[in-house]
Amino acid sequence: MLQTSNIASGVGNGIVMIAVPWLVLDLTGSPAAAGLLGALVMLPGIVVSPFIGTMIDRIGRRKVSIYADVLSAVSVLLFVLVDRVGELTYIWVVLLAVLGAVFDPAGYSARKALIPNAAAASSISLETANSRHEGLFAVGWAIGPAIGAALIKLVGPVDAMLATSFLFFVASVSVMLMRIVDSTSETRDQNMSHENFWQATVAGFRALHADRALFSLTIIFMFTSAVYMPIEMVILPVHFERLGDAGGLGATMTALASGMVLGAFSFGAIARRFSRFAILSGVMIGVAFAVMPMVWLPPTYVFVIAGFLMGAIWGPFNPLWNTLIQSRVPTEMQGRVYGVQMSALYAAPPIGQVVVGLAVESFGLQQTFSVCAALFIAVALLTLSLPALRDLSHTPSQSQIAT
Repeated sequence: MLQTSNIASGVGNGIVMIAVPWLVLDLTGSPAAAGLLGALVMLPGIVVSPFIGTMIDRIGRRKVSIYADVLSAVSVLLFVLVDRVGELTYIWVVLLAVLGAVFDPAGYSARKALIPNAAAASSISLETANSRHEGLFAVGWAIGPAIGAALIKLVGPVDAMLATSFLFFVASVSVMLMRIVDSTSETRDQNMSHENFWQATVAGFRALHADRALFSLTIIFMFTSAVYMPIEMVILPVHFERLGDAGGLGATMTALASGMVLGAFSFGAIARRFSRFAILSGVMIGVAFAVMPMVWLPPTYVFVIAGFLMGAIWGPFNPLWNTLIQSRVPTEMQGRVYGVQMSALYAAPPIGQVVVGLAVESFGLQQTFSVCAALFIAVALLTLSLPALRDLSHTPSQSQIAT
């Protein structure tokens, strides 16, 4: 049932990812406006993610997942409601998108935190469980943009939100029906009963900071997100919107997600043959080279091929990320560490999206895309140069991660 929820959420988010930028460009015709919206929807995650992690550790992973998906479904449904009773302006789109962004990190983090529970119930390894989880989530992302593009053509970007709302309800009910024991309740941090909510949240940051390898990886992921998200949320939508080709955007995003399916499902086999640092290095270098053909703004089929390669190379990263947290962080701290990491990841892309949106309008699409590609190469070189990341295969002792 966790994977049913996982796929439903992936499809729903895939639809939103293509429908909302398209809606903004229809309303304003401004890449800068699309970039600003992309930045604003990241801001709630910066603030709420650490506290969501504490909620996961305090009240349980399952409850947070259920409530978050219900609230996400309602927030998406409001797009349709406002459009029916009034005028869905750019301001309304911003407000509703930001509202939905408050709940999305909670469901995403809680489902990740449930992976060890599902793995134990199914008697499979963490590597296999994470590979399946991220692979199936990528399946949702692969299907979602294609469905979103089709819905934009058939009913428009606003009514496409009806499908997303239904899928979030499906995700909530699926977790509700899971037959597992929420290990958070069995291994609750004894210190949490003596700490207030803020102190318990800060403990998550201390636990992450104490693990140099995980902390360094978080910094790397921040840089990567700051470069990648503007490509997905600004550059590609602007390029295909100018061509009037919603299908091309959907095909590219579907190809990227399809590649991620292959890469994520391959993680279990890859992890048996290569060290964690070798996997990370291969991902970062490979992605830097895979993005290069897109810079020339080639025909759509080249975007599709390059997107698939980029997704396939990036695919092993998320299951690697999950496995590292689950194997290096105590169970009772995992929600908070996920929360702190999510906050860090939300912090970088808003700046990148605003800058890229303005750069596209001021300097041109291709010139801006070239700079983004160069930054990918810089991040890959940074990954290879950090000594702490070579320690990824070592599991720290409890004293090393004590807060």
